[in-house]
Order: sequence, then structure tokens, then C-alpha cells
Amino acid sequence: MNIKSAHFLPGTNKRLGTKYLLLECLGDGSHGWVWRAERLSDGHVVAVKIPKDITREDRELAEGKELLTVEPHPNVVQLYEMGRIDNEWFFIEMEYFPSQTLAQKLDSRLQNFGNTFERLFKIYRQVLCAVSYLANLPTPISHGDIKPHNILIGERDLVKLTDFGSSALPEEIYVRTRENGGTVLYAAPEFSNVDCRRGSLGELMLGDIYSLGVLLYQLLTGQLPHDTPSQVQRHAPFKKPSEINLSIHPSMEAVVLRCLEKAPCDRFSSIDELIKDFEQACKVQNQQAVPSISSASSHSHEDWSNSVLQAMESQSYTKAAKLAGEEFVRSGDLLALAQQLGALYRGDRLFEFEKLLSENEKAIKGSLDEQAKVIFQLAIKAFLALRKPSVAAVWIDLAKKSGEDSLNLKYLEATLKGLEADYTAARQLLEEVNRAAPMRFYVLNQLIQACEQMRDYPAASGYLKAALKVERSNKELLKKRDLYSKLGVL
Repeated sequence: MNIKSAHFLPGTNKRLGTKYLLLECLGDGSHGWVWRAERLSDGHVVAVKIPKDITREDRELAEGKELLTVEPHPNVVQLYEMGRIDNEWFFIEMEYFPSQTLAQKLDSRLQNFGNTFERLFKIYRQVLCAVSYLANLPTPISHGDIKPHNILIGERDLVKLTDFGSSALPEEIYVRTRENGGTVLYAAPEFSNVDCRRGSLGELMLGDIYSLGVLLYQLLTGQLPHDTPSQVQRHAPFKKPSEINLSIHPSMEAVVLRCLEKAPCDRFSSIDELIKDFEQACKVQNQQAVPSISSASSHSHEDWSNSVLQAMESQSYTKAAKLAGEEFVRSGDLLALAQQLGALYRGDRLFEFEKLLSENEKAIKGSLDEQAKVIFQLAIKAFLALRKPSVAAVWIDLAKKSGEDSLNLKYLEATLKGLEADYTAARQLLEEVNRAAPMRFYVLNQLIQACEQMRDYPAASGYLKAALKVERSNKELLKKRDLYSKLGVL
């Protein structure tokens, strides 16, 4: 039976167009399926990821497309192809790797998994190799969601990293589920409460290094440094690894704690620097016996921020706003206010957002809390969406005075300048962002528009060519390319 419409559900022994015979469902999450499938053209068995929401643009569904044209790595799940079948179903074809996730393995520690440092370090070392490979590609990749659920363990403890630059729930190994690009308990504080991960490659890699620190902490202790999203966002004090596992050597503990520094500049500056110090620490740590280590899941806790996060993940933004609002009324915690405003913004309830912000504006502006900076950027986005550039400009000034100098702030300011028809300033800011974080589609697209408004069509055509390298099948860009060709500017 062929699947011809989104109204049909994939099933065993069904065909997906004329391309695959579906053999076994490996994962069925809220956002997509992963199937073991036979490629009909040659009988090769592969894994096929099929997102459920096929109405989204290809660029939103594509993951790790940079890996399609590079040499494979033994510790990275190989991607073969992605695209549309019958102009309808989006698919990502990758190697089929019989395995369990590291999360599943860690849950079975009572069955002697991880009973020696040597075995745990063998696994961690392969993760480091995978992250180093991604960071050193011609088009470097920051993974963005390093956690046990995205680490596959096969025969003889062969490790493969999967789910590139996206995120997944435990039962959804390959499936995108979170919009902020990472599971909060493994995320760096600076990426734990954002709509999406934006920044230079260096900034994103420092986020990966933090996540690698959380992973190493868990391998050594059986626990996570933080139990709740609110603790992560505040970088609340946590036990040192040696306070949980007495056999942790000071040199290994130093590696973990440097990865877990709150300020990105205090962490290892590169994955290669982390690898070097880790290998030196391994030499002394391997001589220590591993005491009994319990599963991290037994140490989990719940608080209001867990409930808000769960509501956000299920896109229940009204519920998330209500839960965070109740906590803010109870405690006056600015983190709860930031979460409430974030839920209202994500739920497109902008007039409620504006009213709540106005009611608490004095407290926000007078706060030295890090969450005030989060609220500043939310306010800028909301007022840009409400087409109130003068109010957005006030919040941009406040963000700058607070010391904020991120690429995201520059991008928002460029958007403001575009609304104000100051295309020269908008272009200058966008070009700064593009130099620091090149080949981002949303930046290139705005650069095209700014250059068109300035009647600088040679520059616009250059950015158009770059954007088409990122999104080769974008219909609007292809129409623009044809128009430019007719005008003789391309």
C-alpha cells in the first residue's frame, strides 16, 4: 500500500511513495516517526525520519544537511539524503545503526553498565571525537543538544552521535521537538531560556562544551548538576562531583567544573583544549575504582519551572503563562515573569504581553537580575511585532546599557532600522552579524531586502546567490533570481 497523503499514517509493510518499504517503527513521537526501511531502488536497509508536520518549510525540517556532502565519521550517524516524496512527505534518510541510547544504558547501570571508568571514558571519548569532527567541518556545525538520548551505543560500545543541531525527547531519538535547540537540563545557562540558539560558531561551541560537562558529570556521579530548569537558568550552586563520588580525582573534577562555568569565557575555549585536558585526567582517574553509582533519574525533582517547560513543549502557551504568572505572584521571582512573558509572546498574545510588561516595567528596569536581559529582548521582539518601533528602540537602549552586545540584539536592532526605513544602518548591522555568523538564511534574506531598498542590486544579487546556497529550492528566492536575470543584474 502506498502512502499518498498526510491523512494516511505510516505502517509496517506500507510503501512511502516509490522510495521506501517501511519495515519497523523505531520511534513514534509527537512530532514525527523514525522507521527502519528498505530502500526500494537497491534493497539497502536504512533509517528514515518522517516529520508529522509536513506543512513546514523544507529549511525548517532539514537537519544536518551539511553532512550530506562530507566524508563520514565513525562516531556520527551518516546522513544519505533528504527532501520531499511526491511533493508531500518530507524525509531524512540515514544509516540504520542497531543500538540503544546512552540514556537507556544509564538506566540499566544495575546490570553492570558503566562499572569501570575505562568503559565510561571510552564512550565519552567517542562523543568528544564526534563533536570535534562537527566543529572542524568546512561548514562547522554546533550540535546544540548533546545529551544521553542523542548518543547511540552499538556493539562493542561503538558510539554514534545523532540529531544534529536539533533536539528530542527520550522516545524520539531523531525527532525535532524543542524550539530552543536543546534540552534544558543539559543546556548552558545562556541557551536555557531562549526561542532559538543564535550566535557565532564560537558562542555556540561554548554552549556545546557546557553540555559536555553536564554529560561527564552524569557519567561520573549518576546525577545531573541541576534538577530543574530554574536552577539551570540561574546556574544555582551544585555539588562537586567528588562530593557525590569520593573516587573522583581532582584533575578530572577540574575538567568537569571548567566545562560548567557560568560565564562562557571561563570554559574551555575549544573542543580540542577540552580533549587534551580530559586525556591527561584520564591517566590518573583510570587507576581509581568506581563505587556504586545510581541512575540520575532517581534524583530528579519537580518545581514550577518543570510544569511551565512541559506546557511550552506541548505548545500550551496559555497554560504556561498561567503557571508562570501564579509563581510570579507568589514569589516575585523575575525568572517566573520572564517565563510568563515568553509564553505570552510565543502564544501571540501580544496585547496581554504589553499590559503585563507595563505593570511591571519599573521592577524590570531597576533589576540587576540576569532575567531582566531576557525580558529586554522579549520586549523588543514583541514591540517590533506590534509595529511600535519607537517603543522597541527604548528597550534596545536598555539592553545596551545593561551590557548586552549579542548578535541577536544586533539582528533585532537591524529589524528596527528596517521598520524605520533606515536601510543603510540596517544593512551595516546585518553585515556585522553575517561576518560573525555567516550563511544564516534569515540574515541573508534581510540583507537582500535592505540592498534592494538601497537600489544596490549588485550587492543584493551577491547575497541572493549566498542565500540560494543555503536554500536551493526556496521558491521566493528562485523567482527573485529569475527576475534579477531578466534585469541583467545577476
